[in-house]
Amino acid sequence: MEFTVVIPLYNKERHISRAIASVLNQTHRDLELIVVDDGSTDRGVSKVKMIKDPRIRIIKQENSGVSAARNRGITEASSEFIAFLDADDAWKPNFLEVIQSLIEDYPEAGAYGTGYEFSYQSSKRVLPNSILSFEKDWHGLVDDYFRAAMSSPLLSASSVVIPKKVFNNIGLFTVGVKRGEDLEMWCRIALNYKIAFSSKICATYFQDTDNRSGDINSSLEDSFSAYSEEFLNDGRKMKNHSTFFDEYMIKLIIRKARYYVEDGRKREAREVLLRYKNTKYHKKLLVLIYIFSFLPKSS
Repeated sequence: MEFTVVIPLYNKERHISRAIASVLNQTHRDLELIVVDDGSTDRGVSKVKMIKDPRIRIIKQENSGVSAARNRGITEASSEFIAFLDADDAWKPNFLEVIQSLIEDYPEAGAYGTGYEFSYQSSKRVLPNSILSFEKDWHGLVDDYFRAAMSSPLLSASSVVIPKKVFNNIGLFTVGVKRGEDLEMWCRIALNYKIAFSSKICATYFQDTDNRSGDINSSLEDSFSAYSEEFLNDGRKMKNHSTFFDEYMIKLIIRKARYYVEDGRKREAREVLLRYKNTKYHKKLLVLIYIFSFLPKSS
């Protein structure tokens, strides 16, 4: 079984060698690695070129964002199964081996993921709550993705493999969304397919201070939360959507209102919250944000 691994690259010269090494050191060797240079201005691409391995391909494009870079990798992929890895993250050597086992056991799934850990500069390793909710070495089809991902993302953009046919069915990553673009994709997949998952920790999400600065600087308008209401309405039309989908999306909508409050757009925040005043989900949080919207902004 061959995999195509897609790494979007934009100014990650400090980390790209580590990411690529983690791919080339996989126990499963049958793969191609596509590095999409999204208009980098540092020495990251030069570092990739220094790695002599025939499985590596570099594709250059003008800076268009991580979603466009992933989409370019998908369209260029020669394999049926497409794995994603951010340039500042890394895999454990058994990642693709575990994924292959999931594919063989659950061929009907629309996405295959493993557990992942956060790594901080202090060398502290932390597991997300969503991963901790599973037993050690559990694997199977997740009963309800939205329930499993309620406390924290179950999947990450560095611990997932998606069949190309799924993208052909539901579309590519939404271009222009700079924060939560991966969450939006996982939601789309979960509304149409089952998710196969192994709780084995096979990927590391590094939280270096320079790694995730783009996430902080992106605005609400660039985030998945910005159009969470529209996504909720569209998802409710799907015959197999669950009540946990509603609860998951209401949480995102309340987060959208919180962003409005923090940005001084308090009237807009109240308008959002009042539209969902009758919801039974996250009621206390909704009321709390509504109260905060009347408080003066702290200096």
